[in-house]
Amino acid sequence: MSEFDDPTLTDTPDTGHEGFGHAGDGGHEPGYDQPGYEQPGHEPPYGHDQPHDEPPHYGDPDSIVEKNVDGSTDVVVDLNGDGYADVVQHDSDSDGYADTTYVDSNHDGRLDTILKDYDDDGDLDAAFADTNADGRVDYAAADLNDDNKVDHVTLDTDYDGKADTWIADVDYDGKPDVAFVDTNDDGTPDVAVTDTNHDGTPEQQPVNPYAAS
Repeated sequence: MSEFDDPTLTDTPDTGHEGFGHAGDGGHEPGYDQPGYEQPGHEPPYGHDQPHDEPPHYGDPDSIVEKNVDGSTDVVVDLNGDGYADVVQHDSDSDGYADTTYVDSNHDGRLDTILKDYDDDGDLDAAFADTNADGRVDYAAADLNDDNKVDHVTLDTDYDGKADTWIADVDYDGKPDVAFVDTNDDGTPDVAVTDTNHDGTPEQQPVNPYAAS
């Protein structure tokens, strides 16, 4: 978990800024040690970077289903038949709904996106992504009111491991209403951009009048 709180989150803690910053495991979102993500000094069992001097080899799609002694189920899927996992699903109670899904979104052999179903209803509640392949989450999105629309987004725009931008749809109408930005990289929002009168034009105002501009 990050030491930087999302100022737009008012419900359901731990959805919207998970994985940012250094929190004991070097800033890696829990799950990057799952099959498909290459850890230093370890050869991953499912997928790794393709050799630069060899083209990828494609075959038939394949999947592995593993029933665990704790009652959970893991499914590893190789969609393009290159021998590396494209999707890994973990279903903690084997009810057919994956609680956590890891995805290799750009097919580079690394699982870079994490999808969460916190209430185990089969609908996506949050997504976390490492968009620049540095091993740290820099994008998080959450659906806090279960309407299947993203209403909170947290970003690390400079890829330093710290969340610096928070965007929220506070009235759940499908349009962002407020954005907070940490302009001086101190972990605290300095500027708020809001559309208070819903005219489509955001109004900018300082959150901290003493913050450096």
